[in-house]
Amino acid sequence: GYSDDEGFSNATSGRVGAADGLNARIAAEREAQQRLAQASARAMTIHYCRDHGSNSLWRWIRGLSIDVNYDFRRWKKHQKAGRHVGIWTPRKIVRADSFRRLLFPDLFTIGATSSFVCYYNTYLACLPEDAVTTLKHGFDVFLHPGMLSLPMECFSVTSIALGLLVTFKTQTCYSRYTDARSQWGLTINEIRGLTSRILTRVPGQKGTHDDRVVNAQLQAVKLLRSLTVTFKYHLTEDGCNPHIVIRDEMTDPEIRAAVNVALQAELHQIWDMEDEREFDIVQRLLSCDNRPVWVLHELGHINADIFANPSLGGMHPITSAEIDRSLMMLQGTLGGCEKILRTPIYTPYTKFTSRFLFLWCNLLPLAFFPLVGPVGTVPVTMMVAFFMMGIEDIGSRVEQPFDVLPLWQYCQVVDQSCEQMLRHSEILRQTEQSFEMADSLGSADGDEHLYSFVDPL
Repeated sequence: GYSDDEGFSNATSGRVGAADGLNARIAAEREAQQRLAQASARAMTIHYCRDHGSNSLWRWIRGLSIDVNYDFRRWKKHQKAGRHVGIWTPRKIVRADSFRRLLFPDLFTIGATSSFVCYYNTYLACLPEDAVTTLKHGFDVFLHPGMLSLPMECFSVTSIALGLLVTFKTQTCYSRYTDARSQWGLTINEIRGLTSRILTRVPGQKGTHDDRVVNAQLQAVKLLRSLTVTFKYHLTEDGCNPHIVIRDEMTDPEIRAAVNVALQAELHQIWDMEDEREFDIVQRLLSCDNRPVWVLHELGHINADIFANPSLGGMHPITSAEIDRSLMMLQGTLGGCEKILRTPIYTPYTKFTSRFLFLWCNLLPLAFFPLVGPVGTVPVTMMVAFFMMGIEDIGSRVEQPFDVLPLWQYCQVVDQSCEQMLRHSEILRQTEQSFEMADSLGSADGDEHLYSFVDPL
């Protein structure tokens, strides 16, 4: 046994150890997020893998590229004259998303089917003396009655229907991609405008510079900065943290616990954890299921209780209504993003297109064997299948657009914009104070003395 003092001491030590462990994990997450930001500042694309599998080879195969925000330098590189030739180097082909993602199991299966057709028609279907060898298109072709084959007209007719199916799916998926980017663009614009309105219109002409008003003003700006962060974690499984490994066998609580640490690392850069009030806000935010809704609701409370209060913020009713309109607009963008996330393209259509395409590609060797023989059937079939299935794979990737958008960079854009407006507001406030001080000195000394002041701008 042990005494009560010993038990209290052990419990306290346990809490301190747990807090130290959490802080260490948060620091590690923050460092990983900084590495991602630094890599994004240098690269054209970021290699990202959310299908971790069991080994590094599988992660390399299933990884995809995310285009970062483009600037003038990246546009110049993207549109350079040798772009069509440069992408055909062996290094570029092997590193291409479509090649790696289709390599296994799709192209592997089609290659195996083509090899079987060639082997069967060459060695099993008939005796060597029954085969007739001819030369077509530069290839030796074995023709005999027992070989497996289909007329090319079967593929010529069905290719029209297959092309329509694949094209329609790809266009629909890309429209989801552009819609998601538009929703995020609208969110960024509204947050910028709302931040500027809060910093310039609060307090109103009838309001006071009370501590509650100033604190509410800064709190509202921090909530707006937190909004895009909560959007990012709400719309992706890992919150755009490629270092977080999420495996199929992990439970939802385990995934949420791992991702929450990364979310805390980002929120700690916005909020002051030494301040008890801000610490409480972050804890309440983390405990919610739908965090963006909580942030928007909290902003609505601040607008109603502080900004629109005649004895505090003193904001004009029209300006207060404009803030509510912006909050409703942000609710709309959140709903639009949730609609994209929760509603895939009608799954029977996707499955039918996949079955049609996969069967069509696997039957291609039956038409190519009489034309190009056993030597050319496998490479020609795999090349045609690569291009056809590559189009479908690109559409499937952008069907869930939040996995292929650089959401972490959109959050950085909002952070930089809000911080710039905060600095500018502080400069304007200092300038106004300097003018007021100069005016008071001038009125006290009369017109006999000249005064000067330093303009912070």
